[in-house]
Amino acid sequence: METAPMTESNLGAIVGGPARDALRAIAELLAPDSTVVIDRVTLAIDYPERYVEVQNELYSQTLEKPHPELAWFALVDALHDRKLLVWVDWNEDAAEVLGQLRALESAPAGSWEWAQSLAMAFDRAAGLESLLARVGDNITETGVSLAWLDSDSDTFLIALVPSVHGATLVELALAAGHCVRVF
Repeated sequence: METAPMTESNLGAIVGGPARDALRAIAELLAPDSTVVIDRVTLAIDYPERYVEVQNELYSQTLEKPHPELAWFALVDALHDRKLLVWVDWNEDAAEVLGQLRALESAPAGSWEWAQSLAMAFDRAAGLESLLARVGDNITETGVSLAWLDSDSDTFLIALVPSVHGATLVELALAAGHCVRVF
């Protein structure tokens, strides 16, 4: 079966309907006080060609043309720019990961004394996912959960979400065609 070439007009169909609404809702959930994040995601969905132009002009990026994952990438980039998401390599040092998480704008206030002992006890062979689960265990009482957004790579995209919205975030991500795991 032959597929039509990707154009701006048929790209909208890929991120239209429920996926469009879900991506906007994720932006609102992870960045409730940032119209900038919501606006960037909306621009990438509704006007992908313009989004590419803006990114290339403002951020010296070299995006060639819109692609089906553009809105998801716009969400990730906007959250990262607002210090609401960190990119963590799979083999990153535990202390570095914990430091990045603590520096997020959405990080719970208060003591992170547990973080040092967690970093020292981290077994690299257990993998970063085990560290994220332990972090999630330690911050749950603050009403915040750790969310791992799908990146389809060996980079972990980590954000924090109010615990009461964790299941909603997972459902929205699935509606947008992505996976999120909440710890």
